[in-house]
Amino acid sequence: MNVYAIMKEKLLGLVLVSLVCLPSMADDITGVVLKNGKPKKGINVWLKNADKAVETDKEGKFYFSDVAEDDTLQITEGARIDAKFPVGDMKNITVELDKKDFVLSDGAKEQRIPYTMLPVSKSTDGVTHEMIMRSGQRTIADILRNFMTGVIVTTDGGSTKVTVRGISSINASTEPLVVLDGIALQGADIENLVPVEEIAVIKVIKDGSSYGVRGANGVIEITTRK
Repeated sequence: MNVYAIMKEKLLGLVLVSLVCLPSMADDITGVVLKNGKPKKGINVWLKNADKAVETDKEGKFYFSDVAEDDTLQITEGARIDAKFPVGDMKNITVELDKKDFVLSDGAKEQRIPYTMLPVSKSTDGVTHEMIMRSGQRTIADILRNFMTGVIVTTDGGSTKVTVRGISSINASTEPLVVLDGIALQGADIENLVPVEEIAVIKVIKDGSSYGVRGANGVIEITTRK
């Protein structure tokens, strides 16, 4: 074999290796969510690997740019009902919210994806970043209200009040201690502490004795994705 043939063979091998090693191609994806044949506004759509979340607009539409084929879309109706599916080569999809399934169509094929339920968290387990993004919760109060057992969240005159251990007497404070990344914040406004997409995990500790008197009404521990 002459030198030219050898170089040609090596070059061909390098080209093949480079093609195999190329990352999944990124493209845009658009979709519409329907219920009873009508556009459904406010449905949470999460692009899992890219960690991007949007809500459908008044026409039920959503859009993501630069989406990899190996990514996963998760669509949530309500606080804890969702379904997930791989993006693959889909570019334009329609999702119909049926009674028990998400009916997914890309114009070429149709598939039914059963609903799954996100669990209500036990206070010691906490709510993770993935659960927050999947559920589409927009505030810390919503996370506590929809996922934590034994937690009471009320709103009065635009002010949010959280009770962890039960309501005390009318003259006693029921305000829990908030701990953000290890820093205790007595009297903190939970609605303006940190954007929910930056939360790694949020926990509720009913027995706050480790924090002394400040933890008498329980503790809300928030750890961010620093």
